[in-house]
Amino acid sequence: MLQLDEPIVQFKLDVLERGLTDCNSAVVFGDMWRVDGGYTVECAKHCERGVLLIDTLETPAWQEERLRQPSIDFRKGDFSDPLFMQSVRDKFDTGVLFDILLHQPTMLGALTLMLNLVENRFCIVQPMLEEQSDPGTVIYLPGNPNVETLHPLQADTSDHKLFDVQQVNHSHWIWAMTPSFLTSAIAAEGFDPVFEEVFAPLPNPRWNWWGAVYERKRPQSEGHWSRSHIHSGLHAPDW
Repeated sequence: MLQLDEPIVQFKLDVLERGLTDCNSAVVFGDMWRVDGGYTVECAKHCERGVLLIDTLETPAWQEERLRQPSIDFRKGDFSDPLFMQSVRDKFDTGVLFDILLHQPTMLGALTLMLNLVENRFCIVQPMLEEQSDPGTVIYLPGNPNVETLHPLQADTSDHKLFDVQQVNHSHWIWAMTPSFLTSAIAAEGFDPVFEEVFAPLPNPRWNWWGAVYERKRPQSEGHWSRSHIHSGLHAPDW
């Protein structure tokens, strides 16, 4: 569960509280690793209509917590899988993404699938790369030769084999992204930032803990990539 004496946990709870303003329901993505659904439990304290947690993992501590929290629903599955996500029929006021987006091989696709369930706002906290000379920068870490300057923990070994091209899965860090990249990607989904804050640097000062709250300001555009399908007949191009 949550270690409330840790500053990063308090930072996440502060961002979460901003995202849960006037919220009746929430969906939390990936809240199992090392916290046993702790942020989902915090959401349940604010949401009368209930909370859904989606994760590929499940722990005994989480199973016990669900018995104490009947308003919390749980779907064990991969939120980057379109077929699985189609089984979630509800919409939620707020979405919560803590420390998961940089682990997704299909990052933009997973982001779209998650935000399709969110009606009003979502909050995100994760390690973020400092802004680069070119705005909107995202760096693919597996196979990248700049280990010394890009490793967020400045360590030779860790739980996350982020430079190993043979370990490209959601257990490892895959992307180093800047806030401007994420804001641009999320703008395509119809969301704009309403709160943004940097908490503290990671061991590598090129990285920091970053949090934000976004609100849906417009529907997904007709030109969104997910709306591109096979044409049933001949296509008359206008280029």
